[in-house]
Amino acid sequence: MAYTSTDLTNIETAILALATGTRLVRVVINGKSKEYAQADLKQLEALRNTIKSEVNAAAEKPRFVLTRTSKGL
Repeated sequence: MAYTSTDLTNIETAILALATGTRLVRVVINGKSKEYAQADLKQLEALRNTIKSEVNAAAEKPRFVLTRTSKGL
């Protein structure tokens, strides 16, 4: 599943809301809506970590090394 930075922002906002006392939050990820309660905070944090790692991996620049060789004159 391809997550976006918007999904990450939605999850982080929901975690903050639950941590500050909101009993129920609704999160939209990839067009699907799901409700989470305070008891689901650990599950939501695990989902945040997954999304964060996927977003960071997608944004990472490919690494490569160019080498140059010669026969030596």
